[in-house]
Amino acid sequence: MKSYFSTNRVLAWTITGVAVATVFFACKKQVTTDTAPNNQTDNNTLTVTQHETVAASMYADLFDETAKAAVLQGLDKAGARQATPGSTANADAPGCPSLELLNGTGNTWPKEVIVDYGTSCLDRFGVYRSGKINIIFNGPFFNAGATTVIETSTYKRNGIAISGRLAISGVTYDNVKGIQYTTDLTRGKIGLSDSVIIDYISHKTVKQIAGVDPVGALLNPSDDVYSIEGNASITYEKGPLVGVPATFTTVEALIKRWDCQYISKGKLQIEFNKITGVLDYGDGKCDNDATITVGDKTKAIKL
Repeated sequence: MKSYFSTNRVLAWTITGVAVATVFFACKKQVTTDTAPNNQTDNNTLTVTQHETVAASMYADLFDETAKAAVLQGLDKAGARQATPGSTANADAPGCPSLELLNGTGNTWPKEVIVDYGTSCLDRFGVYRSGKINIIFNGPFFNAGATTVIETSTYKRNGIAISGRLAISGVTYDNVKGIQYTTDLTRGKIGLSDSVIIDYISHKTVKQIAGVDPVGALLNPSDDVYSIEGNASITYEKGPLVGVPATFTTVEALIKRWDCQYISKGKLQIEFNKITGVLDYGDGKCDNDATITVGDKTKAIKL
């Protein structure tokens, strides 16, 4: 944590751990048993789950960046001290990114913020970003009735091109219920490589279910636990699986602890090429064990 962080900047930093909860697949899956996929359909099913991993993490990161921008520009709550329109501020490493509030003074909404990462901006977590994201705040970010919309412009994260429209709504944050929010992604597109381009859409709701601090919410996140529900879909625009969509739907709410890098509980249904599979994250232990069931075959996998 850098010394220039105010209390609001501490909140912005802490939210970085919250957005990870929107990721359906915590890490790339590796089949680790002797019952590894024995046909192409099974292999393809595992491939699309891996691609969903990447896609979900990329758009969850946009929530992070938007939350930080809201706090740093004073757009997080009613009455917060707002930046002067036209001014810029550094949100992370010296010199990048720059944040510019384009319009709006006082309690006049909407307000627009441009986050410019330049050609290469390295954050303190080792993530490179480039390009811009344009954010429209229709009200204070932590206001259940407000909607915040993010559009990308030549934006890349660790060299991966990302585009789309991400709407964040229903964001609440208090010392009773903790944080809750919903994200809706449309027109999502990710260039995973020169040979693989996917279209991605999703709808996810995240709710804090444990660890709420009655004194200062989110200031002590180590015991926080989140529940995630929703759905997502992938269509291949380019690659070996063109024309075959894959959908992902929570069967049982996924449980994500702040102090655990893995989703530790819950079930996710995968439908791909007329095959339905269920990914079971386990019984709540913080480990990288899970199972995937496709048809009559169940395979143990490592997260």
